[in-house]
Amino acid sequence: MMILLRSLPLMVSHSQPSLRIASSFSLKTSYILPRINTSLPRTATRGVSGISRLRIPDESDLPSETRKLIAQHHGDNWVRAFSVNPETARRFVTYYEDLFTNSNAKLPLREREIIAVVTSATNRCGLCTANHTIGLSSAIGGDRVRAKRIAADHHLVELNEREHALADLSERLTVAPRTISAQDLDQLRQVGFEDEEILEAIETISWFNHSNRITIALGIVPDQHYFE
Repeated sequence: MMILLRSLPLMVSHSQPSLRIASSFSLKTSYILPRINTSLPRTATRGVSGISRLRIPDESDLPSETRKLIAQHHGDNWVRAFSVNPETARRFVTYYEDLFTNSNAKLPLREREIIAVVTSATNRCGLCTANHTIGLSSAIGGDRVRAKRIAADHHLVELNEREHALADLSERLTVAPRTISAQDLDQLRQVGFEDEEILEAIETISWFNHSNRITIALGIVPDQHYFE
């Protein structure tokens, strides 16, 4: 018996004009970012719990280690949302804390927060952008206006060579990873990055793409204190 499969519509519309983004990170490279077809119906942001599209378990039903994680992160919505699967919460928090509190990190916290903000803003992850804009502000001496400007559009902010290179790499690796070449990594070396720093930058960008996609898919609502 022959079964005919009906092809599913693509989420990206190729019939619409494309938006070209040129990056100062690689002078000889530009990439095409297809426009997203916004005519498709969108689901509601809020789900069954009000802060996530999944249920939020009662803390009294959670393992003690998971309750500790929630307390350590001030009961923020994202950690409560992840607690529906305690193992997911444990893995996520363990990696996150190691990435941002490790005293042996190769990149200074300021540069890691720039990566977090630019990657999250590129993915339009509202929660992670809001959260790490606060973190970036703290890392650059409390300048919240500058942090917000970087989150809005890093191309319009005066950054040093290293910061510009990291911001542009974050954007490119997020939307067009196959455009990254050996020449691009050489350019990072030319502005002062060692190979171990380059690897940590790529790791951090990749982790935030992972984090953003989970947060976006779950529709986790940012906490009020992110905006106060």
